Amino acid sequence: MDPHPDFAEIDLPRCVDLGPFHLTPLSPDQVDVDLAVVLDTAPLLQGLFGDWPAGLTREANLIDLAWHEREFTARRSFSWIIRREGGHYLGCFYLFPDLGTCGRARAVFWLRALPDRPGTARDLRHRLTGWLAVNLPPTLKLTWRTRPETGAPYVT
Repeated sequence: MDPHPDFAEIDLPRCVDLGPFHLTPLSPDQVDVDLAVVLDTAPLLQGLFGDWPAGLTREANLIDLAWHEREFTARRSFSWIIRREGGHYLGCFYLFPDLGTCGRARAVFWLRALPDRPGTARDLRHRLTGWLAVNLPPTLKLTWRTRPETGAPYVT
């Protein structure tokens, strides 16, 4: 599998420290904790990726996580678990280069229910934006995914 042309010469780090947030790659090794968080957060995730996570099983999640790991390794798309200091699983961050085109990518993240979810989301997005500005190809136009019905981010 060939890398996406925008990332053919770029290796994004698998692990990233963003102050109080730590990104680690989604992988099959995380299937049980990932499934628990996704199912717990399901009402907040509706519409993010079609009907996912409706009906999500451990087996289907294992397949999804293996796909995410393969895509990351091949440099075709990138998916990380967002953790707080201490390892607390907060959600996930995805970077999807547009298939069949160069110079465009979508970014999206979701967070589980948290006491200050909007504030946490603002802080995380600020830190992600700074990190991406340094690590993405300079010609890449990044758009952030929002809820189509409201235009609001998925994280508020």
